Amino acid sequence: MRFWPFMLLCCLFNITVPNAKTSETLNIGLLVASKGQRAAYHQLAEAFEQQHQDLRIVFTVQNDKQYKASIEKWLTQKNGFDVVYWQAGERMEQFASQGLLEPLNDLWQKNNWLTHFPQRITRTVQQGDSLYAVPFAFYQWSIYYKKSLFSRMALTPPKTWNEFLVVCATLKSNGITPIVVGGKQNWPVAAWFDYLNLRINGLAFHQQLMAGKINYTEPRVKSVFSALKQLIDLGYLLSGSQAKNWQDAMPYVYRDLAGMTLLGSFVEQQFVEQFRDDIGFFRFPQIDSKIPLFEETPIEVFMIPKNAQNKPAAQLFLSFIGRSDIQESLSKNLGYLSPHLQATRTNNYHSNQEPYIFADNHEITQFYDRDTTKSMSVDGMQLMSEFLNNPDVSLITHKLEQVRLRAFPQSNIK
Repeated sequence: MRFWPFMLLCCLFNITVPNAKTSETLNIGLLVASKGQRAAYHQLAEAFEQQHQDLRIVFTVQNDKQYKASIEKWLTQKNGFDVVYWQAGERMEQFASQGLLEPLNDLWQKNNWLTHFPQRITRTVQQGDSLYAVPFAFYQWSIYYKKSLFSRMALTPPKTWNEFLVVCATLKSNGITPIVVGGKQNWPVAAWFDYLNLRINGLAFHQQLMAGKINYTEPRVKSVFSALKQLIDLGYLLSGSQAKNWQDAMPYVYRDLAGMTLLGSFVEQQFVEQFRDDIGFFRFPQIDSKIPLFEETPIEVFMIPKNAQNKPAAQLFLSFIGRSDIQESLSKNLGYLSPHLQATRTNNYHSNQEPYIFADNHEITQFYDRDTTKSMSVDGMQLMSEFLNNPDVSLITHKLEQVRLRAFPQSNIK
């Protein structure tokens, strides 16, 4: 799942240190989705090379679609990259389980990272007893709204689902559609599914569902779609949401055409300056008071492939990227948050509120397409997007179950 409006074509750029007498090459595969991200990684490479003047970083840069089509080939070819960007959770684990990644236990111990990263994040880069990646950035999900609109209608950010429904009813009664969803890319709808499932059924159920161990026609899954259907039936979702990009959502909020939207904090880089100070956010509301507020927290990582050609240099780079000061700078430039416990997070929009994962001890998930298999997520998210136009709970759960049976053929569910 990615989200940037400007996609780079496959390209290669070299960053060299002037006057270096001799240079070894450090080849890094990188997913870059905007000019701002490219500039951020360029600065990172310059900083690294200043401290390691015998090394020259060569980034192979691809956009989201190209990168995801290439990485498995890179990891299985004879001569691989020294370092590759990837994503924590199921996506990392699928490569670790195939023996395609270098275990990093010694590097984690050397850098004392077990005390520098929250255990909830450490677990996302671990399989069995081995750690296979270094987390360097994450973003969190929130419901964004316009402060002046809420103030004008005497509304406060809701903490419970019932309060959320009251906010929706108030907005609608004043001629404002409560919610806008950019459903064209499918994944924004999956965010609603994930959060409703986490809030209604809890983490363990969600994880089992993502692992293909629960039938999608199970009543508890139907309750998730029933909650989303309620919002649709009450007219709380802006019509035509399936045809809107995620970038289209905030302009509706700016102009008071919609009251709220659920997006990751990456959206903050897209805020129009004149509205920036007028945009607020709140956590996805609690539905069942007995279920903790589990959060979606997609985590970005770097890994060393098993077929890397320069593993000593790769370890130097990962030790560098694991430093709190480096993560502070890189996260600021990328518009993300640093997972390092000692990193300062004062330069982003969320600085007035401690990130959710540091504010409490609840477990985290990645995202639907990062927590389940690709074969499940691609068709699954498409069906979720179609649900916006045809909110038939029995139909979508039946179709999702057919996808699950194909994606998890070894499932032992009867």
